[in-house]
Amino acid sequence: MLNAELRNTCHAERINDIAFPNNYSELFATCSINDIRIWNARNRQELLRIQVPNLECYCVGFTADGRSIISGWNDGKIRAFLPQSGNLMYVINDSHNHGVTAIAATSCGTRIISGGMEGEVRVWKIGRQTQSLDISMKEHKNRVWDI
Repeated sequence: MLNAELRNTCHAERINDIAFPNNYSELFATCSINDIRIWNARNRQELLRIQVPNLECYCVGFTADGRSIISGWNDGKIRAFLPQSGNLMYVINDSHNHGVTAIAATSCGTRIISGGMEGEVRVWKIGRQTQSLDISMKEHKNRVWDI
């Protein structure tokens, strides 16, 4: 008798971004339509899948301390997740009008920098219970691809 066994998984659509945690190359994250996936780089196994149905994740990253996965989505929201469980930590609503296309965390962990579809760059102050806009700049004419 033959038994089916799942050997590998992958995104069904294009991969929009890939990120490694700071100074740690054994894990990495990828993002696509509907989900973020965390992978073991050594054995190419999927460790965690964070699903947000009917949305596209444009960018993904890790905070410097590795305590959260930060991500930008086509609905204009920044979402942060716990890396162990994938549970939602917080959402920054209306981060960018037409989608968050680039994201990075500062080394001190108190700021997130995001880029948008229309060329905006924004700096967000991240606290234990609150997230607030610190600075907003509109210097680019088109999409911000990377920070």
